[in-house]
Amino acid sequence: MKKVELLIIKLFVFIIIALVGVNSIIHDPIVGYDADAHLDYLAVVGNHLPSEIESGEFFSPPLPYYLPGLVYQGCVVFSETRPRLCKNFSGHVAKGINFLLAVGMIWLVVKIADLVKPKNTHFLISTLALLGVLTVFYKTFSQVRGEPYVAFFTVLVIFLTLKMYKDETKFSWRYASLLGITLGLLILSRQWGFFLYPAVFFVLIRKNGENIPVSKDLYIVFFTFFVAAIIGGWFYLHLYFEYGALTAFNVEAESFSFSNQPLSFYRNTGFRDLLLFKSPTRKTFDNQLFPLFYSEIWGDYWGFFTFIREKSALYTDYANKEQITPYLGRVNFVSLFPTALLFGGMLVGAKRFFQTMTKKLQKIDSVAFSFFFLAIAISLLGYAWFLIKYPVQPKGATIKATYMIQLFVILPFLAAEFLELIRMKMPKIYHLFLFLLGGVFLHNLPAMISRYWWWLR
Repeated sequence: MKKVELLIIKLFVFIIIALVGVNSIIHDPIVGYDADAHLDYLAVVGNHLPSEIESGEFFSPPLPYYLPGLVYQGCVVFSETRPRLCKNFSGHVAKGINFLLAVGMIWLVVKIADLVKPKNTHFLISTLALLGVLTVFYKTFSQVRGEPYVAFFTVLVIFLTLKMYKDETKFSWRYASLLGITLGLLILSRQWGFFLYPAVFFVLIRKNGENIPVSKDLYIVFFTFFVAAIIGGWFYLHLYFEYGALTAFNVEAESFSFSNQPLSFYRNTGFRDLLLFKSPTRKTFDNQLFPLFYSEIWGDYWGFFTFIREKSALYTDYANKEQITPYLGRVNFVSLFPTALLFGGMLVGAKRFFQTMTKKLQKIDSVAFSFFFLAIAISLLGYAWFLIKYPVQPKGATIKATYMIQLFVILPFLAAEFLELIRMKMPKIYHLFLFLLGGVFLHNLPAMISRYWWWLR
């Protein structure tokens, strides 16, 4: 590894971790998507799972709340008359845990890149650059909620799955137990974790190809998911017996029909009148999937990160709205470039997936990129099912990029492979693209740092 490349990798890792660390220190824990409900959850989970009355997040798995919840229980012993203070303190603890999860996640990203492309520093640099430019990554890890755990356990599942595939000695009962426990913890973090299961099954089943139906390895595969069910399944049985459905939610479910959502939900893009680049903030794209989701990836559509709220106002009134809205429009515009790279990565992943299926390719990189593509495709389909099954109109409040954080910790690997294909044929264009990514990062940097400072509340 060249010294310059090693220095760049260390710099990228430092910048990503530093930004997560800064946000974990300064961001107010009472600010976030359904923040009150999440804080209410951690206030009771040390004693029991919350009911519908105790928390609007009653349907969420308990793992992300448990340790902060124990801190809350200890706090109220010494401060019985100030439960709100204890909630805030526990929220800060939760953000600190998020920071540790981010550090572990970045370490795993480095390990996965080396598994897929051994000693290829260019691939690792591209992966880190594409992850580090995503505003949604920093925004997610600043909030008290389950998605930071989903991100961490997603990359841990990927790491263990690829280790089992690549190393014959790792396809064992011990590693199956580790992977099963991790899969169980993933679904104890947030329901979105289930979307990774089919992709993991795909990789494990491919381990011995056509021989696996008569191989002991088949038992190892099913044992993995049996362990996952034991670790994580109990909570979903709780939802079923308590609320009548494994998929209980705080919004009434509809029979699945595309007509549950209006045509504007599917069709509107924000390009026609350029509002995507002029006013990508709350109320502009009510319940419009693409422009709202895109604005949440790169900017702050819902106003929980870069806005400065008036002290006496609700979420709709901000002190810096006139200044920040045009800036977020420019963020959306310059982010078309990394979006194109991510889309190129999806095309590469689709190609590798179909090649792997039709030509039965067994190399680790082909299987890994097929794995990534399948995990993303199933997550997107699952999220679309959720949005249609549980329509929230007229605002579309469940359209948040944070909900699909697993997409954004997997996509950089595919986009890095897209850049690798460019580097092999046109190295100067590759370096130009990295330079442009750096420019996008610097432009978007203010959008990656919270304006909700807890001491200014």
